[in-house]
Amino acid sequence: WFAKYVISKGIKELTIESRPEFVTQSNINDFKELKLTVGIGLECADNDVLKKYGKGFTVEDFEKAASLLHKNKAKVRAYLMVNIPFGTPETLDKSVAFAKKHSDSIVLINTFPHSKSRLFDLWISGAWSPMSTGEFEKTVAKYAKEKIVETDSQNYMFVPKFPADKRVKIVGASSETLNHAYFRVWQDFFQRFYDVPKDKENVLFLQCSFQKPYSRSNTHKKISGVLKDFAEFRSKTHLVVLSTPGAVPFEYEDYYPFNDYDWPEWEETDEIRAEYRKVVGERIKKYLETHKYKKYYSYLKPSSDTFAALKKACEETKVKLISLVDEKSFELVANEKNPLVRPEMLGALRRKIGEI
Repeated sequence: WFAKYVISKGIKELTIESRPEFVTQSNINDFKELKLTVGIGLECADNDVLKKYGKGFTVEDFEKAASLLHKNKAKVRAYLMVNIPFGTPETLDKSVAFAKKHSDSIVLINTFPHSKSRLFDLWISGAWSPMSTGEFEKTVAKYAKEKIVETDSQNYMFVPKFPADKRVKIVGASSETLNHAYFRVWQDFFQRFYDVPKDKENVLFLQCSFQKPYSRSNTHKKISGVLKDFAEFRSKTHLVVLSTPGAVPFEYEDYYPFNDYDWPEWEETDEIRAEYRKVVGERIKKYLETHKYKKYYSYLKPSSDTFAALKKACEETKVKLISLVDEKSFELVANEKNPLVRPEMLGALRRKIGEI
């Protein structure tokens, strides 16, 4: 019925996607009046990889389907996955050569994991990771010169989303928490796939809060109250929270696990504090190396390990950091609860922003 409907609408050329088992003479006959192109997700021309990947058909199945389509004067469009798990650079060479022999057009697609896939589990475990756009383009450069080859570096809006069955409460001031695989996956995303919003020229690094998401905490509500009085500064400034996970752009505050972790400071030991500065500092450093701003501001407790980690990362990346904390005022309230949101500190913050 579909073929008849398409023909009734005056359509002359049609591209559809299918699998080899559905490419039969009977099905092709339905489209005889059309210039037909059939796209098939071959993924790679290696049966061992296809089996591990769970593709459900073989290279020979693809070849047979392509031969039948060509026999009926239809065209074949092959989709190949770049950086497919269990494969090698040689696998891609082999796959492109095979696809060129049996296809009329080829699309090289960057491999990204869906959240409930085995591929996502491989990323979490560290056994595999997706390619950034730059890595992908470098890999496919030698193939992209071919007229029949197209490339697709990011075919959907990719964000690490952990399904409910993978979510756990990440709690504790420990090495295990610091080095949790979920934090590593997200930092990999922020460093290689994330782009800072185009309207944000500057960055303001802020502390985390016990309450999650951060914006619901008393600390962030009061800081936000000050920022709202400086509309131009706020509109051009990117808020980034520094905490156990590393650098967290504020627009991701309600994504798991940033909305469901806890680092009880009273559990810290000297060894854990040192590891915190090292691990978080390295994550901040990688963020600074990747994302550039005109001005770098912070509003963090001068005595905190987070501020120490940030300062060291800025020194190592030659970033000029401007602290918006009035240290003389801070000395007077350092031992108070939530000292950064004491009235005198917020007043000093207001004055410093006003001077910018």
